[in-house]
Amino acid sequence: MLSEGQITIGSDPEFFLRKNGGYQSSINKIGGSKENPMPLEKSGFFIQEDNVAVEFNVPPAATCQEFVGNIQWAITHIGRKLSEHGYYMAWDASAFFPESELSDPRALIFGCDPDFNAWKLGEVNPRPVALDKNLRTCGGHVHIGYPEVTDTIFRHRLIQAADLYLGVPSCLVDLDKNRNLLYGKPGAFRPTSYGAEYRVLSNFWLRRQSWIEWVYNGMEKAYHFVKNTANLEILDREADKIQDCLQGRYQSISRELMTTYNIAPVPV
Repeated sequence: MLSEGQITIGSDPEFFLRKNGGYQSSINKIGGSKENPMPLEKSGFFIQEDNVAVEFNVPPAATCQEFVGNIQWAITHIGRKLSEHGYYMAWDASAFFPESELSDPRALIFGCDPDFNAWKLGEVNPRPVALDKNLRTCGGHVHIGYPEVTDTIFRHRLIQAADLYLGVPSCLVDLDKNRNLLYGKPGAFRPTSYGAEYRVLSNFWLRRQSWIEWVYNGMEKAYHFVKNTANLEILDREADKIQDCLQGRYQSISRELMTTYNIAPVPV
């Protein structure tokens, strides 16, 4: 059990493979699966194929420095291994794959495990349906462990606050709108045995160290924001605006909310 006020933060980011200028399916190239991820050389780190993308997992971190170190070790290690075979990591939030890379049935599986909407008391989000069958997306999900793990309402409030501290400012930097057609809806989360998985962000923040630090710090601020119950009224008052901002990727609403509540921007 974590002590009062203590949190841990981890992640399971996704990325696309590119080779010779084109997107390549990860299927039968990486190994590992949701049910049986493949361990990397460092304890607590794993990798797996996820549809046509690649997903890696880092262990929970208790400090920002540790979180950044975990992410950077995984990216460096995986990137080096991939380069030996002519591949490189593409941090695109969405991509359109050629038919030749989607022939395997595993490339057609979407949303096997549902996620939930914290703005609707944990209501199940509809399973994503790709109107363009060539569209694929990548997430940059953030996992948080905290002492109040059995408090369902606290979990919903924490995810709402993460929308304010992470989701809203992301609209000024993550300009991709295609991912929103499938994933990353406002308040999207999954409950975990240790806390919650925040599923709104794409993988955009993996591109820079300062952005990785911003994610850790933003989630930490969201946790402490919710610990102060006086702040819950803010989430209720701004609920529609926060959700509209994320659903439409509206930069004007993002700037307004960030100014009003002194929300840290994604570093430029």
